[in-house]
Amino acid sequence: MAERNGTAAPRSGGHLDVASLVGFLVAPGSILLGLWLEGDDLRNLLQLSAVLIVFGSTVAACLVSFSPFYLGAALQDLAKIFTENVPHQFDLIDRLVQYATEYKTKGAVALDEMIKGETYPTLAKGLKLVANNADDESLSAAIERMVHDRSERNNAGAEVFEAAGGYLPTFGILGAVMGLVHTMHTMSDPTTVGIGIATAFVATIYGVGAANLIALPIAKKIRTRARAERQLDRIAIMGLNAIRHNAGGAAVRQMFSTSDVIGQGAAAPRTLDRAA
Repeated sequence: MAERNGTAAPRSGGHLDVASLVGFLVAPGSILLGLWLEGDDLRNLLQLSAVLIVFGSTVAACLVSFSPFYLGAALQDLAKIFTENVPHQFDLIDRLVQYATEYKTKGAVALDEMIKGETYPTLAKGLKLVANNADDESLSAAIERMVHDRSERNNAGAEVFEAAGGYLPTFGILGAVMGLVHTMHTMSDPTTVGIGIATAFVATIYGVGAANLIALPIAKKIRTRARAERQLDRIAIMGLNAIRHNAGGAAVRQMFSTSDVIGQGAAAPRTLDRAA
């Protein structure tokens, strides 16, 4: 929580996303519990061949579809599912107010010392440029490039998981068809037909279940996190613009209190104004 009247800017710390944790436990748990209540043997769902067909093929399809940049982003974005390590927008405004006060009253040297522990990337880089007396155009270009790169990076992982959400059911059906073909070759023994058909459709369960319980929800969560960071970037850019032009802490707070920037997470961030 930000300290509004403190002398040092607050720092963000990651915290557990309980909703994601509970969701990933409750969803498969509910399905397995339902099957158990129906009297099914849950061991029937443990089919190594179905796992290899569905998940192995999906991973291979993603490797073909995306570059290492996208695949790496998807792996890194898994941390965003269970933790949230960006500040609340009002906490970020509190930081900007403190930075503005420090810069106006004590100058660039004091600001440079104060921002050493800043953890939000856009704000940290922008304040460093302000402390180094970068001109408006250089500051604007640097922040614009950083915001663009972060936006592209933040959405890359979501694209991979969305694609996986489309591949998984398809390969689940493929696994089921392959299982049925195998079962047809054993039609001479009627006692094994029912078991063979049931086993074949396990692949469909894996594909549809993994797509709708894992891949697509992860993609949605990553998109949500990206929108939140885009909103924080808008706030940081507005604050940096004010600090660069020597606005005090009170002026910065007043600017945000009269602005409609709060809560507009879907809007694209504006770059720094070049005009004083």
